[in-house]
Amino acid sequence: MNLPEDYSLRCELNDEVHTHQYEKLNPPERAFCIALLVNEAERAKEWEHLAELCKIYGLTLPEKESKNLHMDMGEFRLKVERHQEFTRYTFVRRQGRIDAPFSDPAANHVPDEWLSTIPGKTLVAAHVDIMRGDPLDAPPSLAEIAAYFETDTLAGSRAGSSSSLVFTDFRIGKDGFSRFLVIANSRLPTQNGRLLLRILDVETYRMLALIALPEARSLIAKVPALDAQLTTITDAISQGSEMNDEALLEDISKFAAQLESLTSSTYYRFAATRAYFGVVANRLAELRETPIEGIPTLGGFLNRRMEPARNTCESAGKSLDQLSNRISHASQLLRTRIDVRREAQNQDLLAALNRRFHLQLRLQQTVGRLTIAVFTYYTVNLIGYVSDALAVHFHWALNTVEIEAASIPFVALIAYFLVGRKVRNALVNSEFLN
Repeated sequence: MNLPEDYSLRCELNDEVHTHQYEKLNPPERAFCIALLVNEAERAKEWEHLAELCKIYGLTLPEKESKNLHMDMGEFRLKVERHQEFTRYTFVRRQGRIDAPFSDPAANHVPDEWLSTIPGKTLVAAHVDIMRGDPLDAPPSLAEIAAYFETDTLAGSRAGSSSSLVFTDFRIGKDGFSRFLVIANSRLPTQNGRLLLRILDVETYRMLALIALPEARSLIAKVPALDAQLTTITDAISQGSEMNDEALLEDISKFAAQLESLTSSTYYRFAATRAYFGVVANRLAELRETPIEGIPTLGGFLNRRMEPARNTCESAGKSLDQLSNRISHASQLLRTRIDVRREAQNQDLLAALNRRFHLQLRLQQTVGRLTIAVFTYYTVNLIGYVSDALAVHFHWALNTVEIEAASIPFVALIAYFLVGRKVRNALVNSEFLN
């Protein structure tokens, strides 16, 4: 069947649900996980570094880089997950038998020189031993399990429908690794793989979630000083001070810029922290833990121990938001007061301009009347001179005084219409402006 042309990203979008495949585990097996924080420069070196490992085992790495990679090196299987700010390498080695947990870690079979030069900074390094269990057999006693962990922080639970046992102490040992012991009661390789992935996700994302903690503590230490500074500004606005409003507005602008800089520098980290805490909670829920008498579950242990850190991060973020809202309200109040004062000043200015205009108008009216009188005077005199000249030239008996007197009303009327029109126009414009 011929279909219309594919959307350019169709295959990529479809394959996204297959990028995080579970490792198929058939216990007993040993796994080793290392998660590293990487920057852009280190990210660029990862594929080349993986090619060196493939070369050691006579394999060829695909030329096209991908976010996820599964390879069988013979001695071990490798799964690489490249996330936004970290990369996780999981090595799984098949064991014939595990007599003593953690006695021969999978990391011992990875080339040491290659392992020590992986690009990035180590955030998580964990040994996971997966032993085969039997739901019908009695599990090892807590005393036997505790021998491989710190007793005071030992946590464990039965996970999932298979009731596989998971134990850890969430501590970094002297060798630099944390430890997880899994007694898998499931016979389904994919179910064991899901369990391993959830354990590693809990360990990885709980560490990622806590990256913001030092920054949150530092920010919380700054909050009292910022709060005091903002209180001083708001008191100056409400109670008055020697500073004028423009100076106060400048102080608010500087404070808002300082606060915005803090918010911008921490926004991504706190947003990522909220997301990572959410992933941890989700993965713990997916474990579907049931408790083992005598020790806390993984979820119970982490929820209790991580709650203060989570509250600290949330408190730091909320403190910034509250300060931002307060400075926004203070700025708005001050700007409103400045606008009201300027509006009053503008009204006073307009009133002064109106008074000045009326004075100018009255002056213009006065000048207009004087102009009519002057125009009339000189025009009448001119008529008189013309009358005298006509009387002498034509020998007419003209009374010049009577002619001048008679012309006065007509000349004045003409002057009124010529000059008075401008005055009337000015009056009309004045009424329009008012």
